[in-house]
Amino acid sequence: MSGRPAHLSRGALVVPAILAALGVFLTYGTLTMQVVGDGGLFGPTTMPWIVAILCYVVAALLAFDILRPRPEFDAPAPAAAGTGDGDGDGAAAGDAPADTGVNAPAVLTAVGGVAAFIVVLPYLGWILSATGLFVAVAAALGNRRWPAMALGGLAVSSAVQVVFSMLLGISLPAGFVGGL
Repeated sequence: MSGRPAHLSRGALVVPAILAALGVFLTYGTLTMQVVGDGGLFGPTTMPWIVAILCYVVAALLAFDILRPRPEFDAPAPAAAGTGDGDGDGAAAGDAPADTGVNAPAVLTAVGGVAAFIVVLPYLGWILSATGLFVAVAAALGNRRWPAMALGGLAVSSAVQVVFSMLLGISLPAGFVGGL
């Protein structure tokens, strides 16, 4: 076994394979979609094409990153020279192998955020629900700057709302905010 981290092992090719399969699914669905009229500049096939292309590009980049040679991990480690008495000749303290286990609290926070988003979307509306989802995922990834996460989530969800309503003509759920 080489000393490659788990995220660089060949088993990690599952993620690019899933992305490529999603791209194929979106391509097939977009090609077979029944569109009434011309659809205009941003018709109903625009977003699926963009997402499908992004799936292919990200899948290719991930596969390349996973498969490219990594001499720092694939080469056998040189024998430690020196006496190991702490004078810098031995292995450095930062050379300890990285933990490759699953961070269960982070995964549960992200999955819980998605579940909560699904449940509260009809009641809170898109902007507030998506802000909460953004905060949950950012917290799962280790961010602890709560005001910045909330403002960032509010900005992103508001921008998505504007793009969908103004450019695509699609109404996202307004929730109780729509009644004000």
